[in-house]
Amino acid sequence: MSLSDHCGRPDLAEGLAAPAFRELLRLGRAGRAVVKLSGLVKFSRRPPPHEDTWSFVRALVDAFGPDRCVWASDWPFLRAPVRVNYGPLLTLLEDLVHERAARRQILWDTPCRKFGFPGGPSRPQGRRAPRGWIAVAIRCRA
Repeated sequence: MSLSDHCGRPDLAEGLAAPAFRELLRLGRAGRAVVKLSGLVKFSRRPPPHEDTWSFVRALVDAFGPDRCVWASDWPFLRAPVRVNYGPLLTLLEDLVHERAARRQILWDTPCRKFGFPGGPSRPQGRRAPRGWIAVAIRCRA
């Protein structure tokens, strides 16, 4: 299983139909990857709340499903051109993912289950936490 960071860093100029982004969506629909909903500032061309990225985030949540999406703040915000804090980031997730249960999966259940954190949803009896995860940066650019 692989983890794609920063929404795959899609090329906004190519749009949702970009071949690399379509391939990332295909991986999501196939259940073969997890995507981190993070780093919008890294590929957005607009200031917060980065409205030019919203269609990409929604497409990822639709393709991967909340059970294969994790949210990340992208702290420590090393390259952010503006000061970033958690409040607006979490509010943005509420705007992009309207269903409370889906947000809980993205923020809590999925990270706990995929990374084996304690306190998450219960795993089937006898099943161990996943091992051997590979974090990759799949960049949606040809």
